[in-house]
Amino acid sequence: MNPNAITPLILGVLTAAALTAWLMDTRNLISKSPQTPATTLLGWITTLATAALGITRWLSTDDWQPLHSHLDGLVFIATLLGIAILYLASRPRLGRVGVIGWPVMAFLLAWALCASAWTYRPFRLDSIEPVWRIVHLACVYLGTLFALLGAIAGVTYLLVYRSIKHHSLAARPGLPSLEWTESAVIRATTLGFAMLTVGLISGVVVVTAEPGRLGPDWWFSPKVLLAAITWLVFALAMNVRHMSLFRGKRAAWLAITGLILLLTVHGLVTAWPAYSDADNNSPTQDAEAAP
Repeated sequence: MNPNAITPLILGVLTAAALTAWLMDTRNLISKSPQTPATTLLGWITTLATAALGITRWLSTDDWQPLHSHLDGLVFIATLLGIAILYLASRPRLGRVGVIGWPVMAFLLAWALCASAWTYRPFRLDSIEPVWRIVHLACVYLGTLFALLGAIAGVTYLLVYRSIKHHSLAARPGLPSLEWTESAVIRATTLGFAMLTVGLISGVVVVTAEPGRLGPDWWFSPKVLLAAITWLVFALAMNVRHMSLFRGKRAAWLAITGLILLLTVHGLVTAWPAYSDADNNSPTQDAEAAP
């Protein structure tokens, strides 16, 4: 059977599994119980199944390209995010990270489901220089992964801050310290900033090599402007330890804002016809390649 034909079904099951892991972690948090082995096992099954889906789609392509579409990129990010959640949850005082991480993974899987069932468009592999395409796509998706981790750390910081403010931190075991979460925000956004910087530079190379991709005034297109603003937000978040104005809660909100802007750029590319037609294959090719 063609793996593309059952991709939406698999993604639907994986989304439900990630949500179930979130509900189990949330129940344990509310009941003040430690994380159960069943939650960890479900997390591993979901993550490994997501990885298996991505590898299967990769091996099923004729030219062995790992990132054939935004669908494959989302599966790639979800796999790495699942691994990161499981690793962090195994660390001392970080057992509750799944309460924030699993719904984010479920969101990515649900987005991949939509991309597979309704908006599937393969990348234009014949029009982009292969090396620049690989660099651009890999850095954009890895940058998105670190942005997700930074936002998760930001939400964790706000949760810990609220618990301390209301003197309820002791009743919520598994939460890290404020210092650790602020450091995690800085580290994740620093890595995201580095990846997105390379992604932006390689994207400019791709666009200038093909002047007609985004039109003559591409510098002022919403996609480019939002990407530049996102880069600036991550630049600020990366340097919060040197800027007292953006420390603490402001740093957490910067990381969350950066993720929202980045997801907006991704949504713009996949949903806005003016950009999806430029970045993807022709309608005829789409119909032939659709799952």
